Amino acid sequence: MLICFAGEASGLDPAGVFLRPDSEPVRPPLSWHRLATARGPALLLLCRAQPCVRPGAALELGSGDGRSLRLRLGAPAPLDALAGGLPPSAVQELLRFIAAKATGILRHSEDDGLAEACHRVAEAVMAPDRCALPVALCGHDMVMWALPRGVTAEGACYALSRRRLRRVTVSGGVVALRDRQFEGGYLLAPDGGGPIHLAPAGGPLPSLAELGRRKDARSRAWYRSGLAELSRRAAADPEARRRLRDLQLLLPTGRPHHLAQPDRPLGASLEMAVCDHGGGVFLRGWIRDPLGLVAALALRGPHGEQPLPMAALERFGRPDLAEQFAGAPHGGAGPKPGFALHLPEAARRPVAQWSLRVALTTGDSLTLVAPPAIMHPQGARDAVLSAIAPAEVTPALMERCIAPAVERLHRAALAGRPEPEVVRIGTPPRAPAASIVVPLYRNLRFLRPQYASFARDPSLGGAELIYVLDSPEQRREVEHLLRGLHGLYARPLTLLVQGGNYGYAAACNAGAAAAQGGVLVMLNSDVVPAARGWIRPLLGALARRRLAAVGPKLLFEDGSLQHAGLFFERGPEGEWHNSHYWKGCPRHFPPAQRARPVPAVTGAALCVRRAAFEAVGGFSTDYVIGDYEDSDLCLKLREAGGEIAYVPGAELYHFERQSIRDHAGYARTLAAAYNRRLHHRRWSEAIARLMARGSPHAAREG
Repeated sequence: MLICFAGEASGLDPAGVFLRPDSEPVRPPLSWHRLATARGPALLLLCRAQPCVRPGAALELGSGDGRSLRLRLGAPAPLDALAGGLPPSAVQELLRFIAAKATGILRHSEDDGLAEACHRVAEAVMAPDRCALPVALCGHDMVMWALPRGVTAEGACYALSRRRLRRVTVSGGVVALRDRQFEGGYLLAPDGGGPIHLAPAGGPLPSLAELGRRKDARSRAWYRSGLAELSRRAAADPEARRRLRDLQLLLPTGRPHHLAQPDRPLGASLEMAVCDHGGGVFLRGWIRDPLGLVAALALRGPHGEQPLPMAALERFGRPDLAEQFAGAPHGGAGPKPGFALHLPEAARRPVAQWSLRVALTTGDSLTLVAPPAIMHPQGARDAVLSAIAPAEVTPALMERCIAPAVERLHRAALAGRPEPEVVRIGTPPRAPAASIVVPLYRNLRFLRPQYASFARDPSLGGAELIYVLDSPEQRREVEHLLRGLHGLYARPLTLLVQGGNYGYAAACNAGAAAAQGGVLVMLNSDVVPAARGWIRPLLGALARRRLAAVGPKLLFEDGSLQHAGLFFERGPEGEWHNSHYWKGCPRHFPPAQRARPVPAVTGAALCVRRAAFEAVGGFSTDYVIGDYEDSDLCLKLREAGGEIAYVPGAELYHFERQSIRDHAGYARTLAAAYNRRLHHRRWSEAIARLMARGSPHAAREG
């Protein structure tokens, strides 16, 4: 409800006016505004409609200086009656007053009756020269208009359609509105020139990306303004963040650029600038500066630049550069030309491509452009893990640069995992005593002998068999192969097809979630039983109350020992490593023939009580690909009160590392070093106490 007070009442100071009806009090909020109308000055009151403020109601209008008036409200009239005869600037002032309160304290921005009335008033005073032209579509439903020449719109603006009012920001002479219903509406700017008509599009509009590809200055200016508007919204609007990212991917700032000529006195490259999907960026590059020409560095993105102090860079050796610049006339690459850095808050808004400004002592500067920064989190994680040669990685490099970026990227890679597809081949056993879970990834060469050994083993007749495929691109091949094997051996099985490669822990957890057995047997795809009946000793050992998990004897293909229990020993940097008792000793080495408690057992063949597994949350998925999840699980089981044992009566062949050999994200990266660091940080004290109970070396030596 908008009430207009004229005459003597219009002279009251809006800052101190109060209103008293004869009946119940007027409910706040109340908003007052002085306006010059065609009939003289007026005092406006905007409030919510309520019983005590109605036609014919008696009101007392007073101010803080002691003056008061007794008034009676007249008959209601349309908004047009108040606005009639007002100049465009006054109409704009009136509508801005209504829009500001409707989108603010009154919260009536979606009131289509109010919006329609305001739209009608704005339409009545529309001036031909106050027309904003639609210039581009930002996405599918956001229209960008260019304001008329000479119009400045600094400060709060309001957009008006026939159905709603909205507060908006104008920047760079453009305004962008997501809902296309604002076509044909009005922009209420604070410049006093009257409402600005938001002209409807007369035909298809170009996309913002298309504007960015054009060469004329006006289109490029509109494109930059559109980017700036999306960037402003990106902090609070996920949709704007996505559109900004997509535009930057389609229109990168430039081709990758570096300086690598041996005859130049300076060389440098920003080889990698990868967004970590958590607001930060990982950088890797190199600088060859034998003459000390570099004065400063600054990382550049579409939102500005930030200095990179040289002292903050983690430096490392680059043998490839040492060879490339060995004969350079101004000097070689130096002992540590490589650099890496993780900036945890540099990419709060999407950045598709970064560049590095190199300021020189002469006052000049050079710009190095990195390849695109936005990658799938799994690919980015693997790129960071392979960014630096393992021989060059120091604890500081891992701690400050690699690990923080990998942690965020790995978390993003695992986020939003879909439920696996379930393919049942044959009828699974009812109430199985044990469920065998086998993750599959790429390498299928052991699948036939492994399945055949399961099918021919009478002790496994009541066991459930679950394969978890972590490489969904092989789905048809694997299902065809398993159906063929089922036709030969009639051994029922379940195939779970993951939506992507999420690693050993996620695959095992998915298999465990689908399993029905009271005991879970986790087997690698490169593990094949040495003889039938291998599961009986494992299940028999688990009959002992305190045991939560047991592991069998594992053999290399030549018959020597690969695993007889797992223990921990410190490496060169003081971190705990996983080691296997009597690895490489003969198959029947006497100490390896004795069942006994051990600190842990390998996940290549691990038999665990289902209840204990679920009680500790299964395998930890924050290890990358597959390493240290097994000892992590054993340590969790120990922490929960369970014990771990080695059972030599069960023998299986383990063709070590074959199940993971085709994984480029593991084989040639720092994944093992990253996992070892994570494992050490999490369990160092517990491992130290555990290993202090006895000497693993004495046990290993028999």
